Amino acid sequence: MKNAVSSRGQILNECLKALGLVLEFDLNDHPTHQHSVRVGESCVIIGDKLGLPSKKIQQLYFAGLIHDIGKIGVDINILRKKSTLTKDEYISVQQHSITGGRIAAAIPELSDLSFWIRWHHERWDGSGYPDKISGNDIPVEVQVLSAVDCFDSLQTPRLDRDRYSLEDALKIIVSQRGASFNPDIADLICDMTDKGEFKPEESSDRFLQLEKKYLINNSADHGENYWEGLGMAGLYPILRLFARVIDAKHGYTHGHSTRVSILSKFIAERAGFSTSDIIKAEVAGLLHDAGKISIPHEILDKKHDPDSREWEMIKNHPLHSFHILNKISSMNEIATITKQHHERLDGSGYPAGLLEDNIDILAQIIAISDTFDAITSERSYRKQSSFDNAYREIKNGLGRLYNRELGKILLDTPPVYIRALFDNHIS
Repeated sequence: MKNAVSSRGQILNECLKALGLVLEFDLNDHPTHQHSVRVGESCVIIGDKLGLPSKKIQQLYFAGLIHDIGKIGVDINILRKKSTLTKDEYISVQQHSITGGRIAAAIPELSDLSFWIRWHHERWDGSGYPDKISGNDIPVEVQVLSAVDCFDSLQTPRLDRDRYSLEDALKIIVSQRGASFNPDIADLICDMTDKGEFKPEESSDRFLQLEKKYLINNSADHGENYWEGLGMAGLYPILRLFARVIDAKHGYTHGHSTRVSILSKFIAERAGFSTSDIIKAEVAGLLHDAGKISIPHEILDKKHDPDSREWEMIKNHPLHSFHILNKISSMNEIATITKQHHERLDGSGYPAGLLEDNIDILAQIIAISDTFDAITSERSYRKQSSFDNAYREIKNGLGRLYNRELGKILLDTPPVYIRALFDNHIS
């Protein structure tokens, strides 16, 4: 049991790191060492200095990784705006802390974090948002997260402004003692910076020591039965969180990842695949579009066909999916499936132009499900089409674009059955 718990903690750690990377891709903040990772690491260092319990330090790290996940629902044009925000725009930005809290609340392990993420823009003097709490009514973990987030954000290049120097960032932190931040925590940040315990753009030696103490668990071998047993079932809420975040970026894709997942599982079951492969198809369907987070709103939401430059950006999203998911040790095969879901049997797909024998059979299932739902869902550039048109397009591509046997499973399923399938599984 201990190995299982350790393994789950390790996977949760990896999932949240990958989820943090999803946000960095969306905000174009993805150099070698990301803001979310730096915030998480710095929170661990300060939490240890304050003598917080081990569990709270680990939770603080997770909170740092995903504290800004609610920004996924904020219009990127507002986030990159260099001039003063309008009242409505500012309210939209403030909403990200509430959205992030709600996202975190969906995961049992993150229930405490949902409050911390909701409150990470509260201020010591009560002038923050969204709930105007103040002083020690703000949990100490949130006091740490808030100060560290501001300190690192000031030193991070942003869409709406240039980065501040370390010296200027420290001056701002000092100026906000007793206003934005607990004075003791502000002083602690200054002292630890002077001692080199925080290092911009890299993990400090101090964090690497504490990582072994608080965050690194012995990871059990993720064999074939991991995908059949309680491990995958327990991880599923985290994967649903991924899909929710991915679909949140573009309103018209709402529910797309879930529907592709449901349909892929259905096809795999009807085709007689093993339990392990059925679950892999389901999970890959849920996460297949993770890399689309790297595509700007103005391209995916465009009313007309993309130009050649924009099309190249779109075609790179399976590679981004691969890089995000490959950071999770038990997801290596899932990462490969997602990378190949736009490949086609005749080599006309992307990103690698693979031919039939080189395309994972589960990726071939995702290709069919994804095509079907894309046709039958509304997009920014066209209205949704009928099930009949989707059937017709897939039928015309059998043996050339899509696997003939797997495609026929879908074509032999009446529309009323598919509608009921979706309705039964989407709350």
